[in-house]
Amino acid sequence: MKTLTKTRCMSLLDDIAGYAHRANIGPNGINEINEDYNELKKLIEEHFTPQPLKFEDLKEDMFVIDVAFRTIIQIKGTDKSTTRIDFIDHDMEEAITYFQNGRFYPITIPKVMEE
Repeated sequence: MKTLTKTRCMSLLDDIAGYAHRANIGPNGINEINEDYNELKKLIEEHFTPQPLKFEDLKEDMFVIDVAFRTIIQIKGTDKSTTRIDFIDHDMEEAITYFQNGRFYPITIPKVMEE
């Protein structure tokens, strides 16, 4: 099985769009295919090129990458009036920082068990 890289995903998406266009689908079907194609293309782009989080995106118990310290932190709380962020670092130490544009990025941690 080939690794799913951004290039491979985009190539597969283009192949699917090509199959649909060659199938002589009516105008409404083509419009739906184009909309779906654009949404999937956007999703692939976001997955392989993550964008920094905004302050409003930071939620309690969320894990994020802190590029300033090159580590993963867990958000414990935020204060909108001061943009203060309470978090736990990789050493399980509680700390605070303040929001900076381009500093925090999303990561995906699978939920492996219910509480």
